[in-house]
Amino acid sequence: MFVDIHTHLDNQSVIKIVDEFSEEKILKTWGIHPWEVDVIANEVPRDLRSLGMTEAIGEVGLDKVHKETFEKQIDVFGEMIRLSETLKKPVIVHCVRAYSEIIEMRKKTQATMPWVIHGFNSSVETMRQLLRYDIYISLGEILYRNENQAVEILKNIPLDRLFLETDVSGRDISDVYAKAASLMGCEIGFLCKQIFENYGRLEATH
Repeated sequence: MFVDIHTHLDNQSVIKIVDEFSEEKILKTWGIHPWEVDVIANEVPRDLRSLGMTEAIGEVGLDKVHKETFEKQIDVFGEMIRLSETLKKPVIVHCVRAYSEIIEMRKKTQATMPWVIHGFNSSVETMRQLLRYDIYISLGEILYRNENQAVEILKNIPLDRLFLETDVSGRDISDVYAKAASLMGCEIGFLCKQIFENYGRLEATH
């Protein structure tokens, strides 16, 4: 069983679970992306029950490449965190050059729901700081674009905090697992079992 913790389908952020027969289970997520805070009327639906069937809040977060909207991003992300806590849903976090602010938001809001940093692409030390606040790490393109950095992360991450993803790469999630397993020197089956257990803990928060 392959868990793709963050990918896209028809411009919708989703979680995808693929079994050994390549059958897919698609789980929708909902959130206001930091790139969209100026083009989306950022109102949380008044009837929160309409979001009850979503698997997670996301992808949401902070992106310093878009400096002109950063203050608004912080406000919207805060709203998404409150929604996550209200609905008891995990959060899929988009973070670009804003890890310290993400950690500060985790502390400030005293959030209790699990967060998953998707597409992590930073140092082992940054990863360790995130782990101190019970945040999961998801790896994707870094496995291909910077193998040395990916190996260091994989050597140092507790396996119960690891996820894998395809995001918008167009890759098959089984290939991402194969790549990670190769870099780790382990069997794909071992990785599948561990990450499925990690996903089970996210589901248990609902």
